[in-house]
Amino acid sequence: MNSLYGIHGRAVIRWLTTLVRMESSAASRIPIHHIEVRGDAFSRGVQHGRLLKAPIETALRFYRAHFARHLGMDEAQMRRRAARFIEPTAELSPKLMAEYEGIAAGSGQCLEDILALSGRYEITYDRLRLGECSNAYVGSRRSAEGRPLLGMNWDWRPESMDFRAVIVARCDDGPDHVVVTECGQPGKYGVNRHGIAVVSSGLVSADGPTSGRQLFVAVIREMLAQQTLADAHRVLHTSPPEASISFFVADAHGEGFNTEVTVRGLHERRFDPDTIAWHTNHCLLPEDTSAFEDSLVRAERWRTLTDVREPVSRVAFGQWFADVANGPNAICK
Repeated sequence: MNSLYGIHGRAVIRWLTTLVRMESSAASRIPIHHIEVRGDAFSRGVQHGRLLKAPIETALRFYRAHFARHLGMDEAQMRRRAARFIEPTAELSPKLMAEYEGIAAGSGQCLEDILALSGRYEITYDRLRLGECSNAYVGSRRSAEGRPLLGMNWDWRPESMDFRAVIVARCDDGPDHVVVTECGQPGKYGVNRHGIAVVSSGLVSADGPTSGRQLFVAVIREMLAQQTLADAHRVLHTSPPEASISFFVADAHGEGFNTEVTVRGLHERRFDPDTIAWHTNHCLLPEDTSAFEDSLVRAERWRTLTDVREPVSRVAFGQWFADVANGPNAICK
């Protein structure tokens, strides 16, 4: 599934939700779940849990089977692994922790199971090589509309087509935001009313996990709780995730950055209005030769697609993420 963000104020919410619904109807017989939640963090979580109760159950059934098959992990072990993120999440954001508690209460699930949905990458990344996401950024002076574009291709497991969601949040205790996510997660990738937008891609690194403690989903949500790019940048540097992750973060003014968080530290590239940048699932800052073939093949395709002189339209930007060249190693699977 592709999710694209034209970072240009409140209209992004209407445009993004329309785009994702259109893509869903074309790509799957199962419609994407679309909800709007309101109020404080706990109340929004309860609404999320109640409205998406059935797909949350579907997601849990899938991940329990997935962890058992690929990791030999039973339900009790899954919950113990997920419980490790309770304290770090509460330290990062008491409001976000309240939202998790609300999702658990509304869906009738235990808190550890709900956290396991957000922690599915952290639980699996150090045992499995996952070739899935691509990120891209086009600065405002390189885009045809004169506004920055931030996007990603989220090509996770096909089973997740049953529990995808767009959530529009009208918040009493923070900025309104729209996120594309898996049901039961409080938000994975999105944009807030201040024009701060965040996407990410997992990194395969020979060095293992970082020294961070946070769920990458929680880090993204905390960045989306900020009013400025500088504040979002500070969140990432003071509360890095446990897993090796590449983040693309940008604002409505055409500024942004790519930060790779690995055991070797945080490596960063700044974006400006003249930048066109992309990322797959291996380190580029500095380059990591341990990357696997899928990511390297997609990287070469991205180099070809983004080697353009003409301004990039939103249509052309979307077509990059829908590219099917290279078969099983395609950008869009």
